[in-house]
Amino acid sequence: MDDEALPLGQPWHPHVEAALQEARSTAILLGPSGYGDWQREEAGLCLDQGVKRHIPVIPILLPGGPSPEGLPDFLRGRTCSDLREEPWGDRLQRLVREIRGKTVPSPAKEEAVQPLHGPKVHNLPFLPLGDLFKGRDEELRALEANFCGSTGSAVITQIQVIHGLGGMGKTRLAVEYAWRSGDRYEAALFVVADSPEALRSGLADRLDTVPETEVATIFSWIRTHDRWLLILDNVDAEETARAARKLLPQLQAGHVLITSRRRNWPASLKNRALKELSLEEATQFLLQRTEGLRAATESDPEQACQLAQHLDGLPLALEQAAAYICHHQITFSQYSEIWENVLGWYDGDLMDYPASLAATWQTTFRQLGLTAAALLRLAAYLAPEPLPLEMFEKGSALVIEAVSLLGEEVGPAGNGVPQPIQESISELAAFSMVTRDVGTLTVHRMVQEVLRSHVPEPCRRDWIELALRLVNDFSPAAADDIRTWPAWDVLWPHAAEVSRYADDMRIANPTSGLMRKVYLYLSAKGLYAEAEPLILRSLAIAEEIAPDSSEVAIRLNDLAQLLQATNRLAEAEPLMRRALKIDESALGPDHPEVATDLNNLAFLLKATNRLAEAELLMRRALKIDENALGPDHPDVATDLNNLAQLLQAANRLAEAEPLMRRAVQLYEAHLGADHPNLVPAINNLAQLLQSTDQLAAAEPLMRRALQIDEAAFGPDHPNVARDLNNLALLLQAKNRLAEAEPLMRRALQIDETAFGPDHPNVARDLNNLALLLQATSRLAEAEPAIRRAVEIYQIGLGPEDPRTLNAKTNLGSILAELELEVTTGDSGGGTGGADETASSLG
Repeated sequence: MDDEALPLGQPWHPHVEAALQEARSTAILLGPSGYGDWQREEAGLCLDQGVKRHIPVIPILLPGGPSPEGLPDFLRGRTCSDLREEPWGDRLQRLVREIRGKTVPSPAKEEAVQPLHGPKVHNLPFLPLGDLFKGRDEELRALEANFCGSTGSAVITQIQVIHGLGGMGKTRLAVEYAWRSGDRYEAALFVVADSPEALRSGLADRLDTVPETEVATIFSWIRTHDRWLLILDNVDAEETARAARKLLPQLQAGHVLITSRRRNWPASLKNRALKELSLEEATQFLLQRTEGLRAATESDPEQACQLAQHLDGLPLALEQAAAYICHHQITFSQYSEIWENVLGWYDGDLMDYPASLAATWQTTFRQLGLTAAALLRLAAYLAPEPLPLEMFEKGSALVIEAVSLLGEEVGPAGNGVPQPIQESISELAAFSMVTRDVGTLTVHRMVQEVLRSHVPEPCRRDWIELALRLVNDFSPAAADDIRTWPAWDVLWPHAAEVSRYADDMRIANPTSGLMRKVYLYLSAKGLYAEAEPLILRSLAIAEEIAPDSSEVAIRLNDLAQLLQATNRLAEAEPLMRRALKIDESALGPDHPEVATDLNNLAFLLKATNRLAEAELLMRRALKIDENALGPDHPDVATDLNNLAQLLQAANRLAEAEPLMRRAVQLYEAHLGADHPNLVPAINNLAQLLQSTDQLAAAEPLMRRALQIDEAAFGPDHPNVARDLNNLALLLQAKNRLAEAEPLMRRALQIDETAFGPDHPNVARDLNNLALLLQATSRLAEAEPAIRRAVEIYQIGLGPEDPRTLNAKTNLGSILAELELEVTTGDSGGGTGGADETASSLG
C-alpha cells in the first residue's frame, strides 16, 4: 500500500496488517543499502507475515545493490527482471535469521503457525517447547483457521474452547499457540480461571509491562484494544463457566481461548476436544525429552514405545515420566516397573506443568456428585475399554450400595445426594472423565490408575467385590453360545480384569465362575492362548474350596478339552479320568454329568486310536442320557453323533449313517436350522455320505455348514478352515480341482494364523494341499508342503500316529513320481478331511 494512503495522526500498524492480510506475495528489494533496511519495523512486520502465512517471497536484486558475495547463496545472480517466486522454506528461514536475528527451527513438516516469537507483551506461564511439542499440528491449524480464517483474510470467531480430560495438554496447547502467534497480537494475557474469584482477580491484575497503561487492569486494557489474545485457563467448575459466559460478550474485540475439562458450552463458541497423542508421537516425545539425561540402553526405542503404551498417550503422564526418568537417571524399563506407584510425584523445577497427574485429577474428583464418583470408582477396577451402559442401569441396586459406601468414606465432605445413573454418566462426560458412545462409556487407563491409588486400603476389598458382582450379575451364563456373544464381545475384557483384582484379594466367589465364563467365550472363539490362564486359575480356586466337588470336575473337563484342542493329549487324559471319577463318586454312575465325562474321554481315546475302548464309553453315555433325559434331548443327539463318528472311523458305515441322520434331526429341532452347534453333525453326515460315494447329497450339506460357520464366527475362524477343507476334498473327489485349490489355501492361511505354524491342523491342510498339487502334476510345489506336514505330525503326534504314517505314505508317492528314492510304500491319498469333535462341555 502507498504510505500516502495512511490516515494522518493514526497508528499505522492496523492499516499495514490489513493490507498484508490481502497480499498474495512479498517482494524483497535489495538495493545499494543491501538488505539491512529490512530491520526496520514495518519491513520486519511484512516479512514476518509472509513467513507465517506461507506466501511466496520474491527476492529482487536492484542495480547498484550489494555484491553477490555479500548475499545468501540462493539470492546470488538475481536481477530486477528475475521475478520468479521463491517458495517459503528453509532458504527463506535462513534469510529471516540473517535479517531479523531470529532463530527459526526448520520444520519437519508444515505447521499451523511457525514458531517465531510471541507477542511483545505477555504473562505466559511457560516457555515454548519447540520441537518437543508433539502431535498437535492439526489443533494448532484449527486454532489459526478459526481465529483468522483459512486464508488469513477474515476473522471467523473471537472465542474458542479447548476441552478434554485433565492432563491432556490443553493449557500447553494454548500457550504454544500464543508463542507461535508472532506479531499477530500486541499482548497475550494468561488468566488462571479455576474459580469465579480467580477469574475476577486475574482480570483485575495490573498490566505493569504496558508503558502507556501502567495502572490499567487486564480487563480495562482489553476493552480499549483489539490485537490481543486472552487465555482463560481451567474454566472447569460450573460457577466459573457461568461467570465466564457472562463476561464473554464484553470480550469481542480480540481473541479469547478457553481451556476446560467441561465439554458442554454454548453452540455459539467453537469447541474442540483434545485427544491423546498417537503411540508414535508419544514415543518420540519420551526419547527426545530424555535425550542425554536418562540411563540409555540399546533397546530405548522399544522400551519408550512400551512405556508410551502404558501411559496411553496422555501428555501430562508423558511429561511426568520423562521428568522423573531424567531426575533419577533411570531407564525407561525401570520407570515402567514403578510408574503406577509414582503418579503423585511432582517437581515444579523440572516439569512444564503446574501439578502432578494425581493432583490434577483430584480437583475434578472433588467436584463430582456422589453417584458420578461412585460409578467412576467402580469403573476403576474394570478394563480401559468401552463399558456397556446397560450394565450400570441393570445393576442399579449395586450402584446404590457403592454410593452408600462412598458416602461413608467421604462423610460430610460428600458432594450432594445420590442422582439417577444416566444423569451421573452425563456429569462424568461433561467433565471429560469418561468418553461416551452409543450404548457405552470408556474411562481412560490413567484415570483408573489414579482412582485405584486413592482408594483407602480398608475399603479396597469392598469396592472390588462390588465391581465383581456388577459384572458377574450382568454376564450371560452360556458364554459359549453364539447368541450371547454380542454381550460378551463388550464385556469379556472387564470380566477378566475385575477377576484379576478379585483373585489378588482372595475373593473366591463368584471369581472362579466368572473366569470360567470368560474361558468358555474365548475358547469357543478359538482364542486358546487368552483362555488357558483363566481356566487354570478358575480350576485352582475351585480346588482350594472343595477339591472333590463337581465344580472341580467341570473345570478339569474344560482344561482337558483345551489341551486336546491344542494337541496336548497326554496332558488331557488324566484330567478327564479324574473328572469322571469325581462325578461318579459325587453324583452316581448314571448321572448326565457322568455321560458328559464319558463322551469327552471317549473322544480323546478315539484321537489316540483306541477305538474299542472309546466305543464302550460312548455307548454307556448314550444309554445314561436316553434314560435320564429322554430319547429326543440334544445331549442324546451329541451321543449319537459321537458314536457315529467312531463307527465311521472303524469303517462300519452302515451302522453309522442312521445314527448321524437322527442326530442332525434332533439338533435341528432343538437349535434351529442355522445354529453353529449344528455344524459338526452336518459335516459328519456329509463326510459319511462322501465316503459311501453319495457325493451329490454331500455337497449341499458341506456348503450349508460353511455358510453357518462364516456367519457365526467370521471368515477367519478355525471352524471355517475345517469346513473349507471338507468341501475342498469333496470337490477334489468330484474332479473339480480348480475350485478346490483356493479353498485349501484359504484354510491353511486361517489355521496358521489361529494356531501357529506347527499345529496338526496346519499339517492336515498342508497334506491335503500337497495331494491336490500332486493330482495336478505340480510335484515341485507338492514336495515341500508334504515334507512340512510330515515334520509337524512327527513332532506333535509322534512317528506312529496314523496321521503321521499317512503323510509319510503320501510323501513317498510324491517322491516316486519325482523319480527320487522311495523309502515308504505306495501313495495313501489324503487324510479325508478334518476330525470332528462335538462333545458337550461340562
